[in-house]
Amino acid sequence: MSQPRVLHIITSLAVGGAQRHLLSLLAGLGDEYDCDLVYFKDDDLVPEFRSVAGNVIRLDLGGRAAPLRLPTLIAHIRRGRYDLVHTHLLKADIWGAIAARLAGTPVISSKHNAESVLRNPAIGTLHGLLARLDSRVIALSSAVAEYMSHTGRITGPRMVVIHYGLDPQAASTGGRARVRQEFDISLDAPLALCLARLDPQKDHAGLLRAWAVVVTGRPDARLLLAGGTQLGGDAYVEGLHRQAAALGIESSVHFAGVRRDVPDLLAAADLLVMASRWEGLGMVFLEAMGASLPVVATRVGGVPEVVLHHGTGLLVPPGDSPTLAAALQRLIDDPELADRLGRVGRLRLETEFTTAAMVRKTLDLYAGIRGTIDPAPSPHPPEDSL
Repeated sequence: MSQPRVLHIITSLAVGGAQRHLLSLLAGLGDEYDCDLVYFKDDDLVPEFRSVAGNVIRLDLGGRAAPLRLPTLIAHIRRGRYDLVHTHLLKADIWGAIAARLAGTPVISSKHNAESVLRNPAIGTLHGLLARLDSRVIALSSAVAEYMSHTGRITGPRMVVIHYGLDPQAASTGGRARVRQEFDISLDAPLALCLARLDPQKDHAGLLRAWAVVVTGRPDARLLLAGGTQLGGDAYVEGLHRQAAALGIESSVHFAGVRRDVPDLLAAADLLVMASRWEGLGMVFLEAMGASLPVVATRVGGVPEVVLHHGTGLLVPPGDSPTLAAALQRLIDDPELADRLGRVGRLRLETEFTTAAMVRKTLDLYAGIRGTIDPAPSPHPPEDSL
């Protein structure tokens, strides 16, 4: 008997947390489901996805021409005889839901982030109307569930929280020395890693202001910014380079671009830092925990559900560069504290955020939809609107 079939649809295959999550999920679903993938733009991770999905197809449904290409997606769903469609990221959620319903196929949406565009009342209302096409909505954190209930206008008991999962990998051997040699960083220099897209959401500008304070007391410290740009564009990246030069810290900041050697980067670093303005959950935090790295991050979205303040890292308010600088200085100047937080983070990953748990909950959800079980429980958001 053939396996049931699922079509995953994602907006972009650029390197990012949602994409890394989907890679892990597809690998885990493979024993139970035949999974194919459609994406709309960016080919960065195509080789990786071809290793875990049956067919990987690009359909350009971005921009104003998207409605004209919608029949192609509908036809693809019908030809594939899929039992379910599972969408990821906002544009894929919209067009995937419409196409799946017109093809007569149940659809699930995974909400990875607290999308700021939904704060526009008109867009939030439209989003809520389109979300009625979804049989279920998976929120990657309780914070995202509350945001989507209020700001995203998703009503009814269709939402369930399934956190990201990640299996710890063996420590990279030789990665620390290789990466540090590549960027001419001494083995004993404190190294902070920011593993994030160079986009305004991640507030690299605020991080650079904080770093300028850090290096006044620790001129040997280094900051490695690893990631490409999507929404920011080249102008945004060039602005960050200019800012580093204006602050006089360009010699202590390294722009690494898009990287495929994340385990080596984590092995080279002494801590992970993220200055995000908002986050759904953040796969990068799980990756840092798997590498026994302490985390300095902003207290936004679902981050506190993963990073425990004074337990696995230090949390600071968003947009507060002085407090961010103080947290970085504390971990750099107290290696014993940094080591303890990193070890607790590794243990937390192994017990609370496993791939097996994520895959099992997703499989249960799939089976429920195919078996038309009762609706999922409500996430019970607070009464006050965000």
